[in-house]
Amino acid sequence: MSLIDRVRAFHLAHMSKPVEDRPIFQWILKGHVKRILELGLGRGDRSVRLIETASKLHDPRAIYYTGIDLFEGRDSSLDAGLTLKVAHQRLAQTGVHVRLVPGDAFSGVARIANSLKDVDLVVISGDQPGETLNRAWFYFPRMIHAASQVFLQKPCEPGEIAPYDCIGAEEISIWASRTQRRIAA
Repeated sequence: MSLIDRVRAFHLAHMSKPVEDRPIFQWILKGHVKRILELGLGRGDRSVRLIETASKLHDPRAIYYTGIDLFEGRDSSLDAGLTLKVAHQRLAQTGVHVRLVPGDAFSGVARIANSLKDVDLVVISGDQPGETLNRAWFYFPRMIHAASQVFLQKPCEPGEIAPYDCIGAEEISIWASRTQRRIAA
């Protein structure tokens, strides 16, 4: 990494805004992130920064980004967000493999769970409805591995900023088993 890239990386990890995103960039800078899943893209700024940060440590062709968002299906009263076309144009410019999936957390994750393996980093925005996210946990154990890091933002309104909780693979397995019992009942 060049000196300029190191300065930018330090800025992202320690001085960037919003403050809540810093732990995510610190995790990426540890160098283990090649597969990213993001639920809730919003305006796409964080998405681009995630991809660009991972691209500084790995060949962009080795990075796979998957984003799940409502895109055009978003409630018209909510202003925050990109259309599917604009999001794809913006993220494709980074040179990484980009896959965008329209839908809520549950329907989007259910659609891609079997084709998305060994995700290193999962970022879940706080604007995801709790019910759909709770149902989606069922699919996470098949997508992540033991060293995966999941950043779950505390519930908030679209456009608001809230801190993240770091969730490990063991906790996700517990949540998934609870969902499985509810589905079976």
